[in-house]
Amino acid sequence: MVCRCTVTVHFIPWMCLFLTCTTMARFVFYLWLLFWQELFLGALIEDFRTASSSALVYPTTEVVNSRLLRAAVAVMKVSEAEAAQRLQQKMMLPVRKPAKGMALVVAYQYVKRVVSHLSSSLTSAAVAAYVKHIHTLKGMGTWSSPSSSSTRRVLQLSADECAELLRGDSFIRDAYGRLAMLDALAKVIDEIDGTASMVAWSGPNKASRVIRCLYGHFANVSFRVRLHLLLCLLFPPALVSLPSLVCICRSRLGCSLA
Repeated sequence: MVCRCTVTVHFIPWMCLFLTCTTMARFVFYLWLLFWQELFLGALIEDFRTASSSALVYPTTEVVNSRLLRAAVAVMKVSEAEAAQRLQQKMMLPVRKPAKGMALVVAYQYVKRVVSHLSSSLTSAAVAAYVKHIHTLKGMGTWSSPSSSSTRRVLQLSADECAELLRGDSFIRDAYGRLAMLDALAKVIDEIDGTASMVAWSGPNKASRVIRCLYGHFANVSFRVRLHLLLCLLFPPALVSLPSLVCICRSRLGCSLA
């Protein structure tokens, strides 16, 4: 009895050590991946926020790839050549299809999703702020739930309302449209942590908001709102949020929303 207990006591630690090493290796890899994504995201946001010209608000593919490689080098602590080689390797990573499954994915493609995620986040912030402000000023839009089982309520514009806002570019040209667009711009600036350096309040009671930004920043936000209005005009609400549809419309309409 004593010997059996002794064998068990010695066997379990070795088995636990094997499982722990495997689990820890996977955990460390995912942790490394998260750090890589965070560094890459931070670099993209900083470039967007501190751009010295309107052209730099829209980074080229070369610039994005350079930021991606630099983030990998910082995380892996290796040379650029070795980092570039590792970026081409396929790794088992979590994917949405199959649901909650794993698949072999090229490392840089997985991390580079940060670009589209950032763009979607900025678009959501800009559109939500614009629609809410235009709803307050002009009563446009109605609150509804995305599905019968959802308790979340969203403010949606109808196709006719979108057509009215797009007619003559009134969504940005008339007084209400300009105010709503400025609110959307301020929201996007807040999303990129630029409020302290780009937004100030002036006047006796600090009632006047002054936004200091590049024309490229303003154009970036207005293009996002315009694309949303076009999508709502042309497609049912359920399709507007589909990433594939957004990408197709960007290419067809010439709206580069980096």
